[in-house]
Amino acid sequence: MKKHILLGTALASLFMLGACDYNEDNFPGYDEYDTITDIRMDTIALIDANYASIAKLTANKELALSKDPEGETYVKALEQLGKDKFFTDLILPEEFLPAYLADLYPYLSDNSKILVNYRQAKNLPEYLADFNGTTTYEFTEADYKTVWGDKAKATFLSPSTVKQVSSILKSANPDAKKGAMVLASYAYSETEPSTGGGSGETTEPTWTPVASIPVRAVGTNWDFVNMGLVDLSEYKGQTVHIGFKYTSTTEKAATWELKNFKALSVPYADVYLFAKQEDGSFKKVAKKSGFTGVGEYVIVSLGADKNYYPFGRLADGKTYGYMYPDPINVNAGVISATDAADFIINIEASSVEGKFNLKNAIGQYFYMSGTYDSFNVAETIGESGYDWTIASAGGADLFSITNGETGKSVKLNYYVNKDGEASYSFGSYAASKVEGYTYVENSLLGDNGGFTIYDVNTDGLDYIWQNSADYGFKASAFVNKVNHAVESYLVSPAIDIAENAVLPYFTIDEALNFGTAEMVTVYVSTDYIAPETKTRATTRAYVKPNRTAAYFFDGEAWSEYSVDDVNLAVVQPAEYDEMGVSSISKPDEMLPIYLSKNFAYAQANDVVAVVYKSGDNAISATEYTFDGSAWIKTVNSIPASMMFMRTNDKWVEAVEYYSNSFAGELHGDVQIVDIELDGKDYVWSALATSEYIQASGYYQRNRVTESWLVTPVIDMTEAIAPKMVFEASVNYLYNYTLKDYIKVNVSTDYVPNAEDGKSAVQAANWTELEFANWPSDLTFVEMQTDMSAYKGKKVYVAFKFASTADCAPTFRLKNFAVKE
Repeated sequence: MKKHILLGTALASLFMLGACDYNEDNFPGYDEYDTITDIRMDTIALIDANYASIAKLTANKELALSKDPEGETYVKALEQLGKDKFFTDLILPEEFLPAYLADLYPYLSDNSKILVNYRQAKNLPEYLADFNGTTTYEFTEADYKTVWGDKAKATFLSPSTVKQVSSILKSANPDAKKGAMVLASYAYSETEPSTGGGSGETTEPTWTPVASIPVRAVGTNWDFVNMGLVDLSEYKGQTVHIGFKYTSTTEKAATWELKNFKALSVPYADVYLFAKQEDGSFKKVAKKSGFTGVGEYVIVSLGADKNYYPFGRLADGKTYGYMYPDPINVNAGVISATDAADFIINIEASSVEGKFNLKNAIGQYFYMSGTYDSFNVAETIGESGYDWTIASAGGADLFSITNGETGKSVKLNYYVNKDGEASYSFGSYAASKVEGYTYVENSLLGDNGGFTIYDVNTDGLDYIWQNSADYGFKASAFVNKVNHAVESYLVSPAIDIAENAVLPYFTIDEALNFGTAEMVTVYVSTDYIAPETKTRATTRAYVKPNRTAAYFFDGEAWSEYSVDDVNLAVVQPAEYDEMGVSSISKPDEMLPIYLSKNFAYAQANDVVAVVYKSGDNAISATEYTFDGSAWIKTVNSIPASMMFMRTNDKWVEAVEYYSNSFAGELHGDVQIVDIELDGKDYVWSALATSEYIQASGYYQRNRVTESWLVTPVIDMTEAIAPKMVFEASVNYLYNYTLKDYIKVNVSTDYVPNAEDGKSAVQAANWTELEFANWPSDLTFVEMQTDMSAYKGKKVYVAFKFASTADCAPTFRLKNFAVKE
């Protein structure tokens, strides 16, 4: 032992003195002995501090810079790794862990293996990465002059000019690269400046009456009703304002109240409840307090076609899927006993306090399972997915029926079928699906919501419209017991309707008393600009910026940034003032408070991404999810592991045990064994031009088939943490379950037999593998499962396809691998 230590110490000292030939001079033949090796198999788990170390390594910084030397996108993403403590699609573990392992294990020899447990981004939305390197831009007087030219002297933007933010940003950022993000700050006013040399005169807007409003208030009480979906499809590709026109005469002046305005481009609608009456008919529940709990109800939703569609029945014989109902008759808010018979829903008390179970007319309970938006039914109540909450949908007589397990709410969905015809179905959807396609939404309760007032004739009154936190906007021309003859419009903010909008519409709650619907009408204008001399604007212009918005550069133009299925909230200048800060240095403390104030009507599982200034020149974006009572920072990472091997003095991701892309014609090392073809020539097929192999049991009709796709032997005798991964998609599955037709099996005793493959397959013992997710359409889904049970063994993997006369799906497979 002493000799070993002395030798090591002596050698180290002499090497430091530069004695390069000491071994050969003093120990002849020493260099000819085999080099001392240290081959190790180890497992490490990264802790928070390790991610910061990985981000600081010089080798990793150089690697990140080499990927994008100009934009430094990867450099910023690497810095973010040290903060977020998980890997992303930009900073991949297989690229940035080798340098860390080399630093951690400098003396390990080739063939050493290290299993690294780390955290990986969990479906990390691209937009969070988009905000890396976001800059800011504040409009200048020169910018406003560019916008207005000689038309007006204004140092702010207005509804008619806010679209020019894009051109200003392009001019101000001539060297911007694709993917650049800017937070643009500017002064904004709902009031258009006076034009025409300061005369204040503007062209009168053109008002087009809305042809049909599905539901109107009766005019004899204070009950609010929802107008339904007012179709704006004829205005696709245009910018419109909705004008709510109030008129009165000296003989009669109604009182009109409006609240909960929404303009959307997504075809989802909430439901109405119809409660059973003594005569067996069902009457609409007019307000949220009218829902008394358990009992018999009919649940319907109103389409844009003014038809009522009933909830409650899947197609005959189906135990899961969406509903495709025919319209039901509703007369003056009542459904007859005969019409209701097939759609009665028994709302029963759940074992969970405050929740309900839903049972239809044929004794089936509705529940939700997995990640699907469709319904399941069963004759008895199971363990999960059966509990529902029933509450006001935030407007008038609409209700929201929400699944307690998934947080998804029952909605009527408009879609265009394969024949180009408009159709309706029921599903249960997350709130984010609606919010992502909302043009304008505001309760109008104590908030003008960007609405302006266009007075045509006030008959001497100071105002026609007023706003309060109790009832929203209220119009009346009955003052001091005198009716006045007036005409005044309450005008919505601009609604930019996309050319490809599926079903653009607006909806609002109204209450009307002392009048008729003819006195309170609704119009649309495509050229409305509120003239200053006729408008009491809700917002005045500021020289100091009062609005901030995120803009994205796609390589050609700047456009306001948006994210599908996520509500993007940019903290505004006034909100920093309210918080008493210029930037948010403690987001975990301040942002939940900000969200509670700004999203008071949030529902469980709603997602909001908040964009904010986190420092003098730093912009951050953080995603939060509402859990039903509080806003929780979204967990963006999940545990993952990867095996690394030292090869040629470098750490690399461990090699795959077997892989097959299945691109092009079928590889010769894969065997297809047909058990039953039912008149088909083949089940599995691959084309030279395809990127996948596919199986189908259809030929002129659904065939009863069974065919196996079997890999060659996969040697995992030295595996440590193997897994199987592949991508799959499906078509023509309809409402059936894919795993009833495709099974992924493993065998350790299969013996290939080219002459009698059928007997070989049937003689072997096969174990079916389980997967967490399965594809539901032609979109490829990555599937993976743990193969640790087979380490140290040699196995065969088989995809067993079996179709029936009822269902013959088309299954596609690509990028198969068994690896560490």
